[in-house]
Amino acid sequence: GWIEFVGYFIKHFHEKAGPMKTPMHLGRSELELALFEYQHCVLCFMEAFYRHMESQLVRLTGDPQISAQDCVILHAIRLGERSKTLADIQHFTNRGDTPNIQYGVRKLIRAGLAKVAKKTSGRGTRYELTAKGGALTDEYIRSRQDFIAKIPMEHKALVRDLKSATRLTLMLTGLYDHVSRTEAAF
Repeated sequence: GWIEFVGYFIKHFHEKAGPMKTPMHLGRSELELALFEYQHCVLCFMEAFYRHMESQLVRLTGDPQISAQDCVILHAIRLGERSKTLADIQHFTNRGDTPNIQYGVRKLIRAGLAKVAKKTSGRGTRYELTAKGGALTDEYIRSRQDFIAKIPMEHKALVRDLKSATRLTLMLTGLYDHVSRTEAAF
């Protein structure tokens, strides 16, 4: 299938391409080029992942207006099986665009997937999933299990590699956030 093709392509691409002869404008040293390739890989991954999430949502809801960002918000609201504020959703998604998050939450409410939670102690409006939203996220989890079953890699090795990639990505995320905040202060 296509997953085997992608794995084959990734494995053999660098062997066939060999070392880069001309430095790219985004990297002159081996480390700069490796970081550039990783950044490009993350960008491509996120776009492919968002397309995948959107196709799953459209398939499950029949609503082409719900985006991948809305799916992320939906899962953020479900996380930990407790209601969430906009600030909770922002922290989980590492986003600061409050109006866009509010718009996504309103779309989920209109689609019958989320609702305003009953008032509890604390500040701010809280959101929770409806029964329909819970069933949809359950179905998404089942779909992800089917996807995992198609990965042509031994699961222990995959878990090890995913944990390593997660550590690296979180470290770089922290560095990018720190540099962005520091530069914004000057």
